[in-house]
Amino acid sequence: MHGSVYTSAEIFRREMDTIFKTGWVYVAHESEVSEPGDYLTRSIGSEPVVVVRGKDGVVRVLLNRCTHRANKLCNAEKGNANSFRCPYHGWTFSNTGSLQGVPMREGYGEAFSALRTELGLAEAPRVDSYGGFVFASLGTEGVSLQEHLGGATSAIDRLLNLSPTRSIDLRANWMKHQHHANWKMVVENNVDGYHALFTHASVYDAIRPAKVSHVPSKVDVLVRDIGNGHSEIDYSDEYRKLDEEFIWYGRIPRAKLPKYVEALEQAYGPEQAHDALVVGPPHTLIWPNLFLAEMNIMFVEPLAPDRTIAWTTAVLIPGQDELNERTLRRSEGAMGPAGFLIADDGEIGMRNQAGLAAESPEWLVLKRGLDDDIVDSTGIINRDKSAETPQRGFYARWADVVGGRA
Repeated sequence: MHGSVYTSAEIFRREMDTIFKTGWVYVAHESEVSEPGDYLTRSIGSEPVVVVRGKDGVVRVLLNRCTHRANKLCNAEKGNANSFRCPYHGWTFSNTGSLQGVPMREGYGEAFSALRTELGLAEAPRVDSYGGFVFASLGTEGVSLQEHLGGATSAIDRLLNLSPTRSIDLRANWMKHQHHANWKMVVENNVDGYHALFTHASVYDAIRPAKVSHVPSKVDVLVRDIGNGHSEIDYSDEYRKLDEEFIWYGRIPRAKLPKYVEALEQAYGPEQAHDALVVGPPHTLIWPNLFLAEMNIMFVEPLAPDRTIAWTTAVLIPGQDELNERTLRRSEGAMGPAGFLIADDGEIGMRNQAGLAAESPEWLVLKRGLDDDIVDSTGIINRDKSAETPQRGFYARWADVVGGRA
């Protein structure tokens, strides 16, 4: 990978125009807009949008721009509203996007009727969801969301299998970290199995008794290029071999979470519930901007070639307060402002970006494990956790889209 891929303003602009403006991008979770009028302000690449459930119950992704003189219509991060009123000239739009009112409309004469019809808010032409995760595309053509996700749907299913209702709640509020690094560096690092023993040495020294080894040669852990730019680190074989519940949750005894375990067994039966509690949640990157980080969710917002906002929140299970309270504390410890993991990764990303100022050598090396990659029914796998198989899959997709071959 050439170093300019992380530093070039021209390449960044091309990414916004190709990856984010034409393909499927994660924007929100249905739990965040569960009632008519609920809305969120988000971005698709560099374009501000409002994700809103209209009074008709339909979830839309509206461009956050007044159709009169381009003022940003909504500044609040979230809320509930039947309409949005522009602070510049007072134009008012329904939460379905239609233009409702124009002050002093007589100034437009007979043209007002046409204005009212034509100047509703622009919206993403394609919006779809899987497992509650809402994706939008600003492009009018292309593959369906199901085709885009491909094999990555199994990761979402794996997370939903931990909920008795097969639903999750992402309303614990979002933590936002500004990374002084390129957006790709932030997401590709999340599925890098090579760095943990070094970047996160202090945290793994602290939790080693509660988890499996992170030395690649000592565990049956694989990395996977799922296809379409999606990739993951998969511990499921190791966890099933150990056949122990909640390894992924600090080896907490099931007796500490009796109501949750009972609800899961009632929903799926003891055998399926046991398997879900053994295997746990996924560690999966969904192209281009969503990361299922065990019991956390992250998505990234690119700001500039060297600036990225990482949004993170805890995965809550509806009705399971005893579990959710623990999950919140674990999320704070890993992903909070003083968290062990995201602070380390933020510093490493900043150091990577600083190192790229030295333009020699020109190329970054992603060859680790190349000769040991295996193609199977789930994608391209490598049983060495430290292999750079996920990164190769990510950049193969990147080259196709940014290079115009897809």
